[in-house]
Amino acid sequence: MQQNMNNGRYGRFGALIGIAYVSGTHCRFLIYSTKNAEVLAYHELKLRQIVHQAGWLEYDPSEIWKYMQECIETAYKNLVILEIDPHDIIAVGIVNQRGTTVLWNRLTGQPLYNGIGWSDSRSTPVLRKVLQNVKQNVDYVRHRTGLPLSGCFSAFKIRWLMENVPAVGAAIKEDKCLFGTLDSWLLWNLTGGVQAGVHSTDITNAHYTSLMNLSTQQWDAKLCQFFKLPINILPRIRSNSEIYGYVLDGPLLGVPIAGVMGEQPACLMGQLCIKAGQNVCTLDDSCFVLLNTGTEKLESENGLITGIAHQLGPAAATNYSLEGAISNAGSTVTWLREKLRINTEINSNDNVVESLNTFIGDSSMISSSCSSSMLNTECGLAAKRSEITLVPAFHGLYAPYWRYDARGIILGLSSQTTAENITQAAYEATGFQIYEVLEAFKRDTPNWDHSCMHPVLTFGGEYAEDTHLVQFIADIMGYMLERPQTASPAGLGVMMAAGVTMGVVSLEYAIKMYAPPTDVFSPTTTRNRREVLYRRWDYAVKRCLHWNNFETYEADIELFSQRERDPNLAIRRSIPGSVFMVSSFALLLLARYLHNNPLT
Repeated sequence: MQQNMNNGRYGRFGALIGIAYVSGTHCRFLIYSTKNAEVLAYHELKLRQIVHQAGWLEYDPSEIWKYMQECIETAYKNLVILEIDPHDIIAVGIVNQRGTTVLWNRLTGQPLYNGIGWSDSRSTPVLRKVLQNVKQNVDYVRHRTGLPLSGCFSAFKIRWLMENVPAVGAAIKEDKCLFGTLDSWLLWNLTGGVQAGVHSTDITNAHYTSLMNLSTQQWDAKLCQFFKLPINILPRIRSNSEIYGYVLDGPLLGVPIAGVMGEQPACLMGQLCIKAGQNVCTLDDSCFVLLNTGTEKLESENGLITGIAHQLGPAAATNYSLEGAISNAGSTVTWLREKLRINTEINSNDNVVESLNTFIGDSSMISSSCSSSMLNTECGLAAKRSEITLVPAFHGLYAPYWRYDARGIILGLSSQTTAENITQAAYEATGFQIYEVLEAFKRDTPNWDHSCMHPVLTFGGEYAEDTHLVQFIADIMGYMLERPQTASPAGLGVMMAAGVTMGVVSLEYAIKMYAPPTDVFSPTTTRNRREVLYRRWDYAVKRCLHWNNFETYEADIELFSQRERDPNLAIRRSIPGSVFMVSSFALLLLARYLHNNPLT
């Protein structure tokens, strides 16, 4: 179908689709060729992140809309400069960071407050009260939403805005308030705003609000009642592939908006992880790991999100996913660079490169070639690196723990600790968190034939562009990583969704024609070495989960050190207790025997 539609009707690049993309850091407009998925023209602007206090993250919605208009106009002009007919643009798609919450006045079109970012933690007091009411059951609404109770989802952000911003309460009372994530905000403005704006969202963004029933795939009145939110402010839920409306102004006047997706499900599709068992990891400031479960909706028992992969049409079957959300990944590196003034640029810092490279094969080489007297000389960096463990729980831990009260921790500091050691521990933390999610995938799919699952992890994102880092993470996790050379997987994913709507793309065609060259990274460490490091990580996580309990800290550290030196410590410690129990039982039997058979 795709080839037939292109013959003689469009230029040499076939039908074109424009993608409006708002991530956590940039606003972009990309124009794709549906013939081969090439990005023909684009323009991007860096978003201004507004931080009033620690843990808060806001965006100016009006600024985002202004930036998107500029990006559309500039990309359109670039297409003309390249002598490509802009009338070949047959559709527009929208992709956005999920969870970022915007409330606006439907009569004036003005935001009632800044957009609250996905990772913003200001709603923690609201979350704490709710958890107290449900006896700390973080999975209280999971059977309806597929989500744990967490401040990263939109419901708690709306609740905070209602309780703390008078303009929001007044607009709701006067029936003037509309809610949406960034896709809804852009869609409403592109389709006419106050005059004729379409107030809708797609199924993947709706899911991330905690207000959508995963079974009915519609807003749930009981969930709205639980969170104490008005259901009438919510947008209409639609599939990923259908015509939402038409652009009413600007160079794209009259072009249909034919696809909308959340960023991470779009990455899953854009990396061509379309079949059940395929998984993808996107490493940016945050990190998301998704497993495509096909049409099977799996309820996670291991701290994962049961989510939506895609629904390519109103009547199409819904594909589901399991997802692990990690709040601090690349942002940990940013924290080291901006707050601690540590040079974290791997390619420009030879010491960091050396520190990372010492991990490659160190379990076999170092243990055989370095005696204890050599550890601080020839093998110094390699030996010292494993002493530092950093858990970047700056404002809590997400998957698989979902603990808002966890706090970051660094263990193993000594007078020999260097900035490079800290940097390496930060990169290790990302690898360990991804590893925990992958292991949770396995536990949540006990009935799957894991030999049929995709044997590697598809890797992407801003930080995945660094070869040293990707290899290091492969070594930490013990997984083979594939890094497709796709410029913008999320953009490609929603382009495919819009292309399906317009009948110019099919999934079969995309798999055949859109597959890019791929880099492969194999782990070079042994299982024993990885397990030693992971035990340290696991212990550090337990400490950060109970960071305010100092009573047993020193005893726990000493016990951990003893266990490291003596793997059989637990068995030997159990011997005295076992002897005591056996001897007590024997004495009890003897006493009963003597009672029944008194000595004469």
